[in-house]
Amino acid sequence: MDTHDFRPLPVALNAIGMAVIAYAFVASRMAERGGWFVVALVLALLAWAITQATTSFTGLERNRVLRVVRLVAIFVGVVVNSLAQAPTLGIHTAPLAVVMIIVLSDTRETIWVGLAAAALSFALTPIGLVIAHASAGTALGYLAGNAVWLMIGISRRQARLATRRNQQLLEQQQAAHEQQARASALAARQTAARDIHDVLAHSLGGLVIQLDAAEALLESGRTADAQAKVGQARRLAADGLADARRAVAALRSPDETGASEQAPSDLAGAVERLLRAHRELGGEVVAHIELAATPQPLPASVATAFERALQEALSNARRHAPGAPVDVELDAGDGRLRLTVSNPAPISSARSDAGGGHGLTGMTERFAELDGGSVSADERGGRFVVEATARIAGS
Repeated sequence: MDTHDFRPLPVALNAIGMAVIAYAFVASRMAERGGWFVVALVLALLAWAITQATTSFTGLERNRVLRVVRLVAIFVGVVVNSLAQAPTLGIHTAPLAVVMIIVLSDTRETIWVGLAAAALSFALTPIGLVIAHASAGTALGYLAGNAVWLMIGISRRQARLATRRNQQLLEQQQAAHEQQARASALAARQTAARDIHDVLAHSLGGLVIQLDAAEALLESGRTADAQAKVGQARRLAADGLADARRAVAALRSPDETGASEQAPSDLAGAVERLLRAHRELGGEVVAHIELAATPQPLPASVATAFERALQEALSNARRHAPGAPVDVELDAGDGRLRLTVSNPAPISSARSDAGGGHGLTGMTERFAELDGGSVSADERGGRFVVEATARIAGS
């Protein structure tokens, strides 16, 4: 449905302008020169009013009847005002200027409508000058006025088009920012989902092992040893709960966690905790850790990726090759940080991505976000080997 954007100030100004023109017509006694002067004034003011009023209709492009009425008013106004300018001593100059500027500056109308109206004014104004027996100087003044209205209309049109383009650009930028924010939030949720998976696989799996061991010790009467296992399980549960809380916090406020991810992280301390937890869970591990060549501090994105990779590899080793010795190598050289975790391959040929594939998938996604990051997991010479590597700045 077409709507009208009523703006009091333009309406008031146009009403005042038309009143001034009518007063000037009466004061100059133009009606005494002939009835056609009155007809011309009525047509000029009517064309002015229709042109200005229809400019405020937001659905003008879609309303054919209204457009036809407007176009008729525009060209009637141009014809009448152009012919009557000189004979009425310039009284019709203001209505001609208003109509031409409106039609030329209205971006909903094709520019050719405005140019046609301007061409018509330039063609008919000399006829009015001849009728009024105007001098060459007067003729030049009226034609120069027509040129001024033409330039003002085109200038306003260009300004409105520039404003529209700027508005469209701002909308596109806003849409791009919103899309980027959604992408960042999705990436943060994917990272949190990977962390939750790693935490659950490590913590819950370790808790099961510790509680089974504690139950066996209690059945054999070794209460002190069972109590020690329960204490280890409690520490493992506390660490897992802290990690889970951080992952959930990332889901709730990805913007804040995204900023914290850039904070430095202690990879050596995290590796030491994971190796100690593996041994407390009854696992055997031979570790070679050499981080002297890594830049200090190490970015959290890099440290977290290697921490989660080691955590997942140790969890898989406990799950698929319980009790078997695990070799862990973590060292830096040639500008890269490398992690290698290997254990005897299980007879059942189970892979590290068993249980849905989220472990290896999560590692692959996490390292894909790092500079030169890559992950592989396969059997080599009877051992299951997980390798992860990434470039490290400052080496």
